[in-house]
Amino acid sequence: MKGHEVSPEVINELIQFLSPNVDRNLRQQALDCVIGLSASDHFDVIFQANDFLLGRSLCRLICEGHIDDTDVLPAIINATATEIVCAKYVTDNTELVQRCTEYCRDCNDQYSLNAAKLLTNLSLHFPDNLYDALIKDWDDFISDTIRRLNDSTSCEADDYLGYVLVNFTSIANVRCLLCEKYVRQILPLVDWNRRPRRLSVRSGTLKRFAYTASIENIKQATAKGASKPIILFGIFIFR
Repeated sequence: MKGHEVSPEVINELIQFLSPNVDRNLRQQALDCVIGLSASDHFDVIFQANDFLLGRSLCRLICEGHIDDTDVLPAIINATATEIVCAKYVTDNTELVQRCTEYCRDCNDQYSLNAAKLLTNLSLHFPDNLYDALIKDWDDFISDTIRRLNDSTSCEADDYLGYVLVNFTSIANVRCLLCEKYVRQILPLVDWNRRPRRLSVRSGTLKRFAYTASIENIKQATAKGASKPIILFGIFIFR
């Protein structure tokens, strides 16, 4: 075994302490270890080993509200950043997606930022699946996100929700909806003189593809007084 690898036996013992029935202090120590391991290049393998034994334990703790004062979402963020198998497992966890959606929708001070980062990753890998799951609990996600981004007092979590929306533009219906209803609200966001970019995402973890909105809708918006008739939608991934 290589020096940087963690034995399966150690992982299995660690997982035993992630049970809701374990003493809180012991569970906290186990969670701290997991968060430390999540920075490893091999964490995605650990996360999905033994039929997602660790991943299942972490998701259960979050869904059942047994994460105490530790935000374990960063561990799941790291697992889903580039590993599509892990991202699929998390996206299919309806209860976890619902919990993250609630954190973001209700502006939870403690968990909304990392919840938004996780949704950013999932929306890159499986935009259609996540969109369908998200709007079940947040029907006004698109309008609320655009409104928050236009609010000068909005928080960092809202920037990541913007990235989620950006990733959703790979869905034709979302692009059409944005062109039909939200062109004028989106235009101020691309005015760099008025609204400088608030969030710098590391160049190594940013992937961007451009989509252009419908020319006809842009012409209509411009005719009604909007300026700078160019909309660019990028695709973002967080790690």
